[in-house]
Amino acid sequence: MKKKNNKTFSTGEFAKLLEVNKDTLLYYDKIDLFKPAGIHDNGYRYYTFEQFDHFMAIQSLRTVELPIKELKSYFDEPNASSLQQLAMEQQEKVAKEIQKLQDIQFFLERTVALTKEMEQVPYGEVMIKQLPAELVVYSTEKIDWSDSMEALYEHSMQFIKQLGVKGLAANGVVYEKDALLHEGSEHVSRLFCRLDAPTAQTKPAGLYAIVYQKVGYEEIPEVLHQLLTYLQEEGWALDGDLYEEYLLHSLSAKEEKDYTTKISVKVKPIR
Repeated sequence: MKKKNNKTFSTGEFAKLLEVNKDTLLYYDKIDLFKPAGIHDNGYRYYTFEQFDHFMAIQSLRTVELPIKELKSYFDEPNASSLQQLAMEQQEKVAKEIQKLQDIQFFLERTVALTKEMEQVPYGEVMIKQLPAELVVYSTEKIDWSDSMEALYEHSMQFIKQLGVKGLAANGVVYEKDALLHEGSEHVSRLFCRLDAPTAQTKPAGLYAIVYQKVGYEEIPEVLHQLLTYLQEEGWALDGDLYEEYLLHSLSAKEEKDYTTKISVKVKPIR
């Protein structure tokens, strides 16, 4: 049989016992969430041991950020069924918050990585580098370059939205290798996004010709032409698709002419 404890505690003593700030008890009293056991003749509040479990129950639900209003309603008549419902609803909210934080983390990681990359590149210089394999998601529909700018923009936004990417991602246009060797190659292209997703495919490791340029969108075709001409003159053959990647663009530059575009294509020596 549990022995009744008649000891009482002042607000400060009870706060120290619970390891909370005294103001927390005063606030809970003010909003009628957790009241003192009584008031002494001298007007001071007092608490008892019997209130310890009730306060800890309140704090347990506060730690999972259950709103005060819902707490007050629940503790009017606490029971396992209502508790389960509260927990399930809060679990769903937490899952959404986790996803939001993951989106923020993805955005920040990509931004840091890309800005560091942009600091180190020699603009306009073609480099031949060994690159590792990476995961890339491609759009299912090919780009129709005869569409208006509004239609192309909508197509791009829809692609990013379908991937569930809410922040910045490494994305751009990929041109098929075979089409690059013939006229009309600009019409055989798709959107791509560097992303680890269920629909991702592996972009192969190997030697890549890479060039970074600060140019507006209308000048990019000329950059592609210059790169392909350079590779042919230097004895390199295309060994894969060509990637036109937009690095932060309007986030890192005010004028379109200062946007950084990265062009890369897998190559092999001509024998």
